[in-house]
Amino acid sequence: MTSAHPETVARITPVKPNSVKMRSIPTKLGRLAIYDTGIPSRMHASSQVLVLWPSVLADHRIYAAQVAALRERHRLILIDGPGHGASGASPGRFSMAQCADAVVEGLDALEIVQPVVCIGTSWGGLVAGEFALGHPDRARAVVMLNAPVFKSSARWRDGFVSWGARWLKRTNVYADGVAESYFMPETRKRETAFMDEFRDHIRRAHGAAMARAVRSVLLERDDLASRLKGIAAPTLFVAGTHDPMCPIDDLRRAAAQLPHGRFVELPTAHLSVVDAPAETTRAIAAFLDDL
Repeated sequence: MTSAHPETVARITPVKPNSVKMRSIPTKLGRLAIYDTGIPSRMHASSQVLVLWPSVLADHRIYAAQVAALRERHRLILIDGPGHGASGASPGRFSMAQCADAVVEGLDALEIVQPVVCIGTSWGGLVAGEFALGHPDRARAVVMLNAPVFKSSARWRDGFVSWGARWLKRTNVYADGVAESYFMPETRKRETAFMDEFRDHIRRAHGAAMARAVRSVLLERDDLASRLKGIAAPTLFVAGTHDPMCPIDDLRRAAAQLPHGRFVELPTAHLSVVDAPAETTRAIAAFLDDL
């Protein structure tokens, strides 16, 4: 396990992905919007298929900076979770293992049979872990970003977030509260266009569908920390030193169980891909190069 403590963080503004094809693919979790950057323009021996699943209350656009930086070398598959972005509602509540199964359904629909690198932020990090555990033959490697691997202990807070996704999502108070939990203050001041898009995504979502997903992720997820030792694939685990939802010391101890793990700390809140896009991308790129 290694740890990085950058003293300064170079900031860049994420750019929107362009020329990315979207397909609405039926899965057992409903129809999921899956975005495909296609075969990279510069194929290399280290080129991989990267599957990216975003955080709850966010969609694939949180990965805009990573798409811009990595698409020339790797094929990126971005998935909006059920009830989020352009994806449909799930037929009911679901487990993180069922999300991992939906990843496989999406890959099969795209006729991608080679092992992939599963990358996820928060909710997506849990999906990536379950993907590696449940489908080890499909997992080339795993990147878990700001993943709350422990079963929720803040049930009152998470219950309010779930309830608010249904009844308060159109209010500034709710959207701003989520943004304050997810991003550093300087990010919220700097990335005004992204923040507008982030809040708009919450407001436009189907309330019942989003709330069902939020409840599944925050309140009903299984503990993953005790099962990390079962992940055989090489794993990069990134944590934010200022993440109010995931104490970094707890994540460091959990990640130490990974048989082939690399632990990286960044001075971010809950969404490192937005708070520190350049540093997060560099950590991912270095990890991919080492594969």
